Formats: sequence, structure tokens, C-alpha cells
Amino acid sequence: MKIFDAVYTAAVFLQLDSLCDGLNAEGFDAAGWRAELSGEDAAELDILLRCCDLVLCELSEEFPLLAAVNATAQDGRIDYGVLPQFTHIYKVESGNKRVPFREYHDGIHVQKDGAYTVTYAYAPPKAVLSGDSPYAGNTPSARLTAYGIAREYCVISGMQDEAALWDARFTACAQSESRPRKSQCVRQRVWR
Repeated sequence: MKIFDAVYTAAVFLQLDSLCDGLNAEGFDAAGWRAELSGEDAAELDILLRCCDLVLCELSEEFPLLAAVNATAQDGRIDYGVLPQFTHIYKVESGNKRVPFREYHDGIHVQKDGAYTVTYAYAPPKAVLSGDSPYAGNTPSARLTAYGIAREYCVISGMQDEAALWDARFTACAQSESRPRKSQCVRQRVWR
């Protein structure tokens, strides 16, 4: 998913026509958008990108971004510094076997010194209009992200009724995308 697609879809949902026209302009450069848009449209787009950051962080709870890093424990401790932007530790392994661990304020504590593989979830990087989503594939989709952006924009703007509408759409779409495809299929009817 492209960040541009999600932000543009949210602008369409919110009926920000002037901004949509600017984003659709021939030769529009997503990397240099501040120079290409008028002051008001640039301010609106900046708000939408900030809302996108909030939504991507929220989506990272339902669709965690996972990474694994090799680390060495010294004095029974693995320093948090080896885990960039981590939010949650999923497992610690040594020799392809899970080992017990505890999280403390100063790092991950394990029973022995040595080499470990730490699997963790991390926070998504700051959204850039010309960039890609940190998620591979199409889950979460640009539509789901756009629903969340529209919701956050309405909350910021004080439009509580509209925010509730976008929140309901966001929640329904998130539940649909987080379920396995097999559970979404309708069973064939049997006629007797």
C-alpha cells in the first residue's frame, strides 16, 4: 500500500475538493508536496499525514510489525538498545528453542549469557506521502487506513458525529481484514 493512496482516499471521503485537485494535478510530486500545494491545502495534507501516523500506530496492535534480531546476553541481560522502536517482545530463542525471559526497565533478562534471537513487534516509522506502508501486501488496506485517517481528522476538527461514523466503518473493516479469509466465506446452501 502506498501512503499517498490512503491519504488521497481519506481526502476524497472528507470531501476536501481543493486538496484532491492539487493531489491530482498533472506532474504532482509527492516528495515535494509542500512546494506544490497552496498554504491551506499544504496545512490540510500535513494534518492528514499526522492522522495517518496515528492510524498506523493503532493498526500495529491488530497487525503487528515483526522483526527478529540476533543479540548477545551479558550478565544475563539483553539491552533494549538492540531493538529499534520495539513495542512488545514476542519470544526469545537460543538454538531454535524458546527460552524463558523477563522484561525489566533495563533490558530483557535471561538465565544464561550467550547468543539469542529476539522476535519483537515495532512501531511503524513516520508516514511520508511518497513512501510505502510498513506493511507488506494489502493488509491493512488503503481503504482501512483511509477510514482511520478520516476518523482522526474529524476528531481533531471537532466533528464528533462524523468521527463516530468513520470509526464504525474503520472498526468493521479492521475486523473483516483481521479474520482469516476462510472464515469470511459463505457456506453453500444445501437443499433437501
